[in-house]
Amino acid sequence: MVATGAAAAAIITRPTDQATETHAQRAGAAGEKRVARALERAGVPAIHDITLQDRRGTHQIDHVAAAGDCLYCLETKTWRGELMGHAHAQQWTLKKPDGAAQRVYNPLLQNETHRDVIRRVTQVPVRPLVILAGHVQLAGEPVPGMISLTSAIMEMTRAGAASGRALAALEALERFRGQSRQAVLSAAHRRRMRRHKPACTRQLWILAVGAALVFFVLAGEQAILW
Repeated sequence: MVATGAAAAAIITRPTDQATETHAQRAGAAGEKRVARALERAGVPAIHDITLQDRRGTHQIDHVAAAGDCLYCLETKTWRGELMGHAHAQQWTLKKPDGAAQRVYNPLLQNETHRDVIRRVTQVPVRPLVILAGHVQLAGEPVPGMISLTSAIMEMTRAGAASGRALAALEALERFRGQSRQAVLSAAHRRRMRRHKPACTRQLWILAVGAALVFFVLAGEQAILW
């Protein structure tokens, strides 16, 4: 009965998991478009959705903008709820509006990795910023490097027009983005993210199999006793 119930839960949950993931993807895409439009309106040169590769793997970067004498590596987050975590902790907690808690990888560490990759490729200074484009609040004190979209635009505007060096670096990334290899890297990155993403459905199927094994072991023991 335990095994049957767990298997049924897994089957029932699968469409819900897919719907939730689809909704998150749509929200993420909408947030990235919102950031792209804001950069364009502010006159900040930028490119969007570029995948770079280094020895650690592939890295999908939402936006790279040029202002002053540096590039800005922008990671857009469209979460909803309350975000809790230490600047150097690997895992943070996102408390959703329905009360559910979700463990998320520290977006600051994620974006610092993106910054390092861009800096190695372009050889110019890179400033990482995590933009909170959704309805999420930070618990506790403000975290440096994690700001609202309005604040990010203001910071880049204050930095002034992009220098020749920054524009040349951005153009180099734009040329790379236009190469056919970019599609290959993007596909490889999506596959890698699917492998690493925790799946509730998979966990439920594992639970179901484990429960089934326990059921058969107990049934076998009872048969021997009888």
